[in-house]
Amino acid sequence: MKSESAPKTIRFDKVVPLRSSERQQEELKPVTLTSSGGPVNLIKQLEKVGYICPLNLALQIALFLDTQVDKIRSLILEGPSGCGKSFLAKSLSKVTGAELVCLSCYAGMPVQNLIEIPSTLGLAKAMAGNSVSETELLNLGTLSKVFLKSQTKPVIFLVDELDKADASIDTFFLGPIQDSKIWLESRSPIEAKKENLVIIFTKNFNRKIDDALLRRCHPIKMTYLKSDLEAKILSQHCTPRIVENLVKIVDIMRNASGSFEFERPPAPEELLTAGKYVEQMIQWGYKEYELIGSVIFRVLAKSEHDKAVLEHMMKYHPDFADPDCVNPKALKIEDVYRKLGLLAASGIISSPKEDLAVIIEE
Repeated sequence: MKSESAPKTIRFDKVVPLRSSERQQEELKPVTLTSSGGPVNLIKQLEKVGYICPLNLALQIALFLDTQVDKIRSLILEGPSGCGKSFLAKSLSKVTGAELVCLSCYAGMPVQNLIEIPSTLGLAKAMAGNSVSETELLNLGTLSKVFLKSQTKPVIFLVDELDKADASIDTFFLGPIQDSKIWLESRSPIEAKKENLVIIFTKNFNRKIDDALLRRCHPIKMTYLKSDLEAKILSQHCTPRIVENLVKIVDIMRNASGSFEFERPPAPEELLTAGKYVEQMIQWGYKEYELIGSVIFRVLAKSEHDKAVLEHMMKYHPDFADPDCVNPKALKIEDVYRKLGLLAASGIISSPKEDLAVIIEE
């Protein structure tokens, strides 16, 4: 009697490679807000707009899109800054053809203004003694406009960095998501067309999201892309050696801790920008390490804190140590740029040491 084999377990903690049979059998289908065509199809469509999506993430997005519920479908993408949360939302907008509406959250944000906003022009008319209606005194807020748009076309509403706003915003979204309707002071209620609207919240780790909102959303925890996937993105625009060099630098930046920890490590878009810049500078004939390093330094580190950390890393991190440098503390910023440029262009532009070695051999 044959023993029953154990059921296959799907792992969600790592990238699952696509089988060749899946690639051959799956035909490319259009992706909409209600139909993904399956995770493999979604991966291929996202790749066409520059987003390399792991299968475990594509599976969750595909299930989210294809499963219809009696409320506004909402995602919460949580992960470190620069891991591609907003880029995923923008890429989904491109492949589905949905209009993308963005809202950037901040501390002290007036939540009620998402429904209606006092009209400066209407108030001025009223103060001048003119007769004005309620609709002239209050304009539609961002959420009201999104609901209205969804009645005639597909819309993705990106609420970026939700956890930067006060916790009251979590409660604010409960009603609109659950009821698919918002009530206004100056107008009749606006009801969204559920199949035409997806709300995507992104958050870092600034605060805990209210449990009631979490229950109404599909939460996805994101991390930085694996090196091989980022290299795949970069390889479409840069030579293999530039890809290898930059991915190695950024990997060290993202995984560093202690005094080498960045507030905002480079995002995939910034890595791509750095690669394009290096490629273009070399094509133009600019091959000075200091110049190349100074340009990508500002791409990879944006804030003053991260610039200081990158400078500190180039001087003291063991992976970037220079055996010929006796006193790293004495290195000037120009020396830091030169080292970064050398690391980025290694194997493409020969260094003075390599030139000297060739001369000695000859």
